[in-house]
Amino acid sequence: MTRTDTPPTFDERTTALTLLRYVRETALEKAEGLPDDLAHATPLATSPLMSVASVINHLRWNEHYWVEVVVAGGEDRAPWSEENPDGEFEVAAQMTLDDVLTGYRQQIAACDAVLAELDLDAPTAKPRRDFQPNVRWVVAHLVEETARHNGHLDVLRELADGEVGD
Repeated sequence: MTRTDTPPTFDERTTALTLLRYVRETALEKAEGLPDDLAHATPLATSPLMSVASVINHLRWNEHYWVEVVVAGGEDRAPWSEENPDGEFEVAAQMTLDDVLTGYRQQIAACDAVLAELDLDAPTAKPRRDFQPNVRWVVAHLVEETARHNGHLDVLRELADGEVGD
């Protein structure tokens, strides 16, 4: 996979979506090739649910929530609840890494289809408690959230098999 954070043109929309694609591809690359036992290893004592597989699954459901629920107004199908706010981390333990990666890729495609139809200035269908975001804010938030978790994936991958990436 060839990743790049350089957009083909430097208009705002192309730049924002290029950066989103780049951080997504980075997350996928950090997980590729790990055997299931290492992908599900939880080496951080203070984060007992955090594995490569669970972080990728979290990214999947995070995209679902922000794009399909907040932006488009769809039903929240995520495996979390008020009683179990870490459900997406827990269900990943029951999935193969291939299934987790496939689910994330499918979610990316679904989100890209929604975002392709919308202007960055369009308001979201669902407001936050304290403000009404627009599509631009959601895309920026997804870049921030995915990039932050890519740092976690860096550490988890290095602890799992010693591989370090860029």
